[in-house]
Amino acid sequence: MFAGLDFGTSNCSIAVMENGQPILIPLEDGKNRLPSSLFIEHGMTAPAVISPDDLDRQINQLKHERLAHDTLSREQLVNIARKQLRKTHRENSNSGQRAQSIVQALAANGDVIFGEEAALTHVNDPESGFYIKSPKSFLGADINATQRAVFTTIVEKMLAFIKQEAECIKQQELSQIMIGRPVNFHGLLGKDGNKQALAIIDSAAAKVGFKDVQFLMEPVAAAYDYERQLKEDKLVLILDLGGGTTDCSMIKVGPSYIKLIDRQDCILSHTGKRIGGIDLDNKLALMALMPEFGKNTVLNNGLPVPNHLFKQAVTVNDVAAQQEFNSRITGKEIDEYCRISPNPKLNRLKALRDGKFGLRVSRSAELAKILLSDQNDICLSLDYIEKNFTIPISRAQLSDAIADELSKFERLMKEAIQQAGATPDVLYVTGGTAMSPVVQNWINSVFPGLEIVIGDHFGSVTSGLTTHAQRIFTR
Repeated sequence: MFAGLDFGTSNCSIAVMENGQPILIPLEDGKNRLPSSLFIEHGMTAPAVISPDDLDRQINQLKHERLAHDTLSREQLVNIARKQLRKTHRENSNSGQRAQSIVQALAANGDVIFGEEAALTHVNDPESGFYIKSPKSFLGADINATQRAVFTTIVEKMLAFIKQEAECIKQQELSQIMIGRPVNFHGLLGKDGNKQALAIIDSAAAKVGFKDVQFLMEPVAAAYDYERQLKEDKLVLILDLGGGTTDCSMIKVGPSYIKLIDRQDCILSHTGKRIGGIDLDNKLALMALMPEFGKNTVLNNGLPVPNHLFKQAVTVNDVAAQQEFNSRITGKEIDEYCRISPNPKLNRLKALRDGKFGLRVSRSAELAKILLSDQNDICLSLDYIEKNFTIPISRAQLSDAIADELSKFERLMKEAIQQAGATPDVLYVTGGTAMSPVVQNWINSVFPGLEIVIGDHFGSVTSGLTTHAQRIFTR
């Protein structure tokens, strides 16, 4: 059986074809997307083996408890029940052994927590294990051999989990997979980084049991999803605002092209930049949160606290920045700044570093961005840093914070149009970052006269990958 997989920076999703339509498979709590994060507890536990009898009992219990009146499908119930059984197994089986490093924890081949559950486990007790968020954003980076081995194993574990969940729900083996890829992976290595990232994903996919692995540009996949609804041919500009990358493509779509196996002549241009939703979160954290952590403080000696400390604190998708911020030297540096600072807010930076709250602050910034989709003003709680610590943030602050990033997105779109040498009939927008009204208003201001279609923010790419998988794997 074939499937389409969006192995995203922020979320993952997988779909299969049923009755000629791509159908997304629930991966966590009955939802069709799995946040791209995992947590490996220090107490190493063998992965749970879930028997059919245990699964049936758990499903029946769900039906008679709080979910009795919910309209959940059998597939959603299976997904929820499996998660509950894994959690019960961990609680009953923790060995008490403590892994000294992420390398040791991965080598132990123990149980791994995925998705939102992983994030919550880290939030509740960051010292209880190793938390990895958005591993895809590191695959194209300048990483050493040990780090590459670590991320390869992490990708293997994520792909294995997704494959196992999908196969359990569909009761069929998935052997052929069409995986989405950005135009350019996040990182500074350019083509070498893209090659490295694809090699890691390809190797991991093969190792977990996919026999035929192929890749498709994510914006092209989004175009194929849009194409399924068209009654006439169009030249479409795709804007895929992902978590770690932003990609644009100009592509001919419609009834005249939909049955073609080779679509290279339809694709007029590609542009992509290693910037996405995570970068917007980082920028919002830097501009709106870090002033309350002592950013812009002038010390008693008349010198400012170096700005790079605050940037390192929030740039959670940069391996080098995180290593330097968490180093012993930086710890001593911050201690000294706190000692000679007239600003008590700087103690919050020390609390952030000492408590290893960088990822949690990033998560808070992401939450602020989401809340500002529905509200003009919010009050963000950071009581894990300090009791009763809140920061007011406005939608205008978000707009100001990400203005430079929006300008980069605009240049990408205009570059794609210039490369194609043609004017698009429609702009098709997908990706979770596009959910923000700030981003949507900006899109409308860039192309005021162009028809703009907002696709499924989290499903368009996956559906398009599955559509193309059917063409390739069934020919």
